[in-house]
Amino acid sequence: MLIWLPVVIYGTTVVLGLMLGWHFLNGKRPSQGLQALHLVLGLGGLEAVMLLTAKTGGSPDLKQNASIALVMLGLTAVIGLFAGILAKSRPEGLGPVLTAHAFLGGFAFLVLANWAMNAAG
Repeated sequence: MLIWLPVVIYGTTVVLGLMLGWHFLNGKRPSQGLQALHLVLGLGGLEAVMLLTAKTGGSPDLKQNASIALVMLGLTAVIGLFAGILAKSRPEGLGPVLTAHAFLGGFAFLVLANWAMNAAG
């Protein structure tokens, strides 16, 4: 059951990200609480994935899959933080950065879910 914790955390993060994206596409500014929750769950999920992959045994292929998910989730976090910085200084360039953040985050979530299904047995 513990293996599914990062998937639940990141599933919630993805839903929050979709809500933030909906606000962005409608030209509205989302609440800072929603943005903060997305950030905290994203970084907390990254920590949960790091702790679980260190404790979970398995085949080398399974560990490689977890490593790929970790790298992708880390890059997603960096791009998301960069998007927040970019939003104040150059809001016209925000769309492509958020698109990259969304696609990489979604793909990382799928890799993480695949790892969890294989690690759970």
